[in-house]
Amino acid sequence: MRARAEENLARVVLSEYLALGARETVTIETWSHGLPWARALVVEARRIGAEPLLAVEDEEAFFRTLAAVPRRVVPSVPPTLVASSDAHVYLGGPEEFPRLFGLPSDELRALVTWHSPAWRKAAQRARVRIARLSIAAATPTAAARYATDLEAWRDELLAASSIGPDRLAAAARSRVRRLARARHLRIRHANGTDLRAELLTGRYVVEDGRHARDLPDHSIDVPTGRIVAFLRGGSTQGCWEANRPIFDRFAPTPVQLGARFQFARGRLREFSFDRGGESFAAAYARGGRGHDLPGAIVFGINPRIVRAPEVGDLAEGTVSLVLGGNRVFGGRNRASFSVTTTLAEADVDLDGRPWLIRGRPVA
Repeated sequence: MRARAEENLARVVLSEYLALGARETVTIETWSHGLPWARALVVEARRIGAEPLLAVEDEEAFFRTLAAVPRRVVPSVPPTLVASSDAHVYLGGPEEFPRLFGLPSDELRALVTWHSPAWRKAAQRARVRIARLSIAAATPTAAARYATDLEAWRDELLAASSIGPDRLAAAARSRVRRLARARHLRIRHANGTDLRAELLTGRYVVEDGRHARDLPDHSIDVPTGRIVAFLRGGSTQGCWEANRPIFDRFAPTPVQLGARFQFARGRLREFSFDRGGESFAAAYARGGRGHDLPGAIVFGINPRIVRAPEVGDLAEGTVSLVLGGNRVFGGRNRASFSVTTTLAEADVDLDGRPWLIRGRPVA
């Protein structure tokens, strides 16, 4: 059963998301715990007629390097290697991430950042198609930290990753017809949420997995499935209360619950949590300029995501608020602090007319 899951994931990623063709080259970069998935990608690439190269970051070598080398180095394949590839697949790590606890926050942030600036610039110049696979994040260590069932987490990620980009694109298309023209947004929920904001008309991003070449960094996450709408600065007013957890494996409280935000004149004025508020407050205080600005609203469209940690904003019918930095979505807020909080089964109005009712699109 596990072998079939690995093979199916490899087929969908390479053929449907990256459109890998015969005689193209693909670099498959993995940490050692992701080798079962990486091997399936190698085999599938060869079946297609492509030329795969497998690069492995050995976890034990990584931690020994941390002890031996004073300068913290972001692990990655050399920029020249990625620039010579047509496509790149990444399975992240490390698996035993608690061994990084205790490092200064700036060093920790550098080590868990996905590749160095030089690597990303080389990939962008070469227009390499990139896929980052979330399945590598579902490990026994992470599941224990979140107190969640590992097999259920993996099953949900695999099911969500198996949905082809064409299906996600169709779901997005039916929603963006009105969103693209809308100016005013209102989000309400029985839990007390009543948030109003102005949209930057026509400024939205659809992440359906079809167009890795066209995205700002030519990369996609698998699974994917969301629509990101950007907010006009200074326009956000009202109350926001999430009803889904925030999962942050590096936070002192890794599962944060009941996030409540109060906005006035476009900035966060008050916040509280049912659990994990101390973790949020500490990160928020270090966030710098722009940390109090709501930068985007995310609408999930992946029907197979329900409760999987770290990908809650993809779940169909959810609405998520991005606070702080939003450059990962294509926005302009450079704040080092960024958090996404998620609300399920909300009502959303566009220009005073219903668009979503309890998370479902209005016909």
